[in-house]
Amino acid sequence: MAILFFANTPKKDVTGKTPIYCRITLQGKRAQFSTGKKVDTTKWIPKQGYVLNSHENAKTINIELDSIKSDLRKMYHHLSALHNRVTADMLLNEYLGKTKNHKTLIELFTIYNTILKQKLQLPEPSISPYTLKRFEVTKKKIQSFIKNEFHVNDKLLNELKPSFAEEFKLYLLTIEKISMNTAMKYIKNTKQVLRYAQLKEWMQFNPIAGFKCTYKNPVRERLTWQELMDLYHKELPVQRLIEVRDVYVFSCFTGYAYVDVLNLTAENVIQWIDGNKWLIKQRTKTNNKSNVPLLDIPLAIIEKYKNHPYCINSNKLLPVNSNQRYNAYLKEIAVLCRINKNLTTHTARHTFATTILMDNDCPIESASEMLGHTSIRTTQIYTKVTDVKVSKNMIDVKSKISAQLTASSKAV
Repeated sequence: MAILFFANTPKKDVTGKTPIYCRITLQGKRAQFSTGKKVDTTKWIPKQGYVLNSHENAKTINIELDSIKSDLRKMYHHLSALHNRVTADMLLNEYLGKTKNHKTLIELFTIYNTILKQKLQLPEPSISPYTLKRFEVTKKKIQSFIKNEFHVNDKLLNELKPSFAEEFKLYLLTIEKISMNTAMKYIKNTKQVLRYAQLKEWMQFNPIAGFKCTYKNPVRERLTWQELMDLYHKELPVQRLIEVRDVYVFSCFTGYAYVDVLNLTAENVIQWIDGNKWLIKQRTKTNNKSNVPLLDIPLAIIEKYKNHPYCINSNKLLPVNSNQRYNAYLKEIAVLCRINKNLTTHTARHTFATTILMDNDCPIESASEMLGHTSIRTTQIYTKVTDVKVSKNMIDVKSKISAQLTASSKAV
């Protein structure tokens, strides 16, 4: 790129002063504009593109010309990050402000995530920290995708095409090696951010609005009642495994995720409206209420650790390890208990929803409330019909049919 300042003598005014123009040359193509400054041509140095110091306004004009040159170079580097090829006209339009409302995708994500941070800092936050984290991770995925696919650092919103979502999906599946469901969540977040841009009139339409995000229900493991009891009563060789086992079982009987159990204190255990002890808490992930009555086993676990040094010193309800150690120790426990399943907080939560609640005829509305779900549709993902439930229902059916057969025999 070459930047040249010159006195445009054909445009000399009646006072004899000549306007100073700036010429941009890129790849052999030129674009030029008036700097708004005028000069006596006898005081102009063409080769250097500066005004002689003897000119009355020399210092002011030369500083302004240096500033223009600096701004053009910065804008050129900015455009180079967005486009594989930058023309003189593109740079001129950027400098003159003709593209000032053309926001970029990464810029849009930054604005959107800043708004989420502001919502999170309200006295009564309208979102959870998890929501902000989701969109921050999505922004990083978008950045990586743009660099990989287009070999630039960002994309203007008006350059996005309907194929963007499909290309992003392919990148997530093949390069990032993530699951289809997770890829769909990132695309859904991107669609939401682009809808915001459309509302702000930063783009005329959302190019990926027509992309349909589809999800497959994954196979969700859960412990049967027998497996849960075997785990609870298993004699383990070391204290660290005993503590992790107890925390896991506690999660199976409360449905609480790792971070929620980690942050529990004695203040969360309250004698509630029915006279029994409950856990009263909001979920960290969604900020939704997740109040759960405490059954005998979780109550016994709380009692077991009430004088534990860690719980006393840290003001915690249970001795919860770091997430990494917790998951590693659960793998050891699964081997020792001969449970051929992946023991995680997700498995524990699913066990609570199915083995503890649905298999014992808990209404889905109550289950949804205890799990801290906003919608019952979310709860339905967890509460698939199990063989235990089918067995119970068929016992009832068998009983009714037997009664009908008996009645029919007597009638004959």
